Amino acid sequence: MNRYKKIWLPKSLVIVFFEFKDGSAHLSALKILKKDLKNSPNAAQNFDALEDVVKFFGTSTPYAFHVLGTGVLSRRIETSPNFKDDLIINGNIDDFIFTSFNDTSNIAVSFFRKDLIQKELEQASDMKIHLLSVSSAEVPLFNILNNQQVAFSFIISKEEERILEFKQNESKKNKSLWNNKLYSIRQLLAIALLSNLRNENEFYSLSNHEANEVSLENFSQFNQFKTFGVASLLLIFLSLFVNYFYQNNLNDQVAELEMELSISNDNLNLLDRLEQEKSRKQQLILSAGVNSSKFLSFYLDQIGKTVPKSIQLQKLNLFPLESKLKNKQKIEVNQSSILVSGTSVGNEVLDNWIEKMDRFEWVKSIELLSYLKNSTAKSEFNILITISN
Repeated sequence: MNRYKKIWLPKSLVIVFFEFKDGSAHLSALKILKKDLKNSPNAAQNFDALEDVVKFFGTSTPYAFHVLGTGVLSRRIETSPNFKDDLIINGNIDDFIFTSFNDTSNIAVSFFRKDLIQKELEQASDMKIHLLSVSSAEVPLFNILNNQQVAFSFIISKEEERILEFKQNESKKNKSLWNNKLYSIRQLLAIALLSNLRNENEFYSLSNHEANEVSLENFSQFNQFKTFGVASLLLIFLSLFVNYFYQNNLNDQVAELEMELSISNDNLNLLDRLEQEKSRKQQLILSAGVNSSKFLSFYLDQIGKTVPKSIQLQKLNLFPLESKLKNKQKIEVNQSSILVSGTSVGNEVLDNWIEKMDRFEWVKSIELLSYLKNSTAKSEFNILITISN
């Protein structure tokens, strides 16, 4: 048997014992684990019916039926291909269940009528339990004997794989020594039955061998399905668990990005408003003459340097307003005009100054708007200087 198949072999087994005496069957059962193969299994417990056994041990663990007591016949005979026919002289061998150990020279065999546990076999099928074997008497103990002897109702001994003894014990014993420990018949049978399931002995056989093989294969597949099913559920749960935290992390990132986007949108809106404000102010400044080829201070400086001492400037309006300021109306300025107001001692001085300023390359024309004498022997004047852009 390959290693993979051995993984799925039963690691525990519930053995149900049917002991017939005084015309009735007495039920007892125990559960043996793999670790109990080297230790002592628990003692068997008594039950009233098979339903009680299944209710107590459940259906996930496989079962084995074993029949003891009256109604079970045991023999040691010489090996023969038709030994079952020799044992059942006037009957149908299909009506009996056989358990045998054949060392090729002798056969230790026990058998009983199937009718003894037919009801329980049908119940096992109805309850969907994994029934892996049906055996009887003390024959299964040959599976675990190695140059040893045990004695219960039969004295049994084996050397290598050869049967030495299989005979009735005149002084029936409840316990026997095996591997330096005392065991009851049920404990030792439990060890033998589970050992054979995990390491099949070619010399040991049961009547329903093919059916038992199918049952064992079905249990192995059930075990695989259960294991892989649980693993798949754990994997799905783990995936959901990881996905939950991953989704929360993504939600946090989305919330953080949305906050950053909101801040960015606010900044963009502010930038747009600042751009509009900048454009508006640029338009205002441009309309105020900043787009002139010369700075405003240039014109003021040029005019100021030419003013004669006898002329006093009272007012110099660079780029005057086109109209009076009014609410909610655009400010418009005359970007080509300079208004100069002042007083002069005489018209000759004024004419010389106007002539001097007219020579500036940036002066397009100079117009004397008004010239009036006042009571102080001075003349008030207004000049309009038109500049070339």
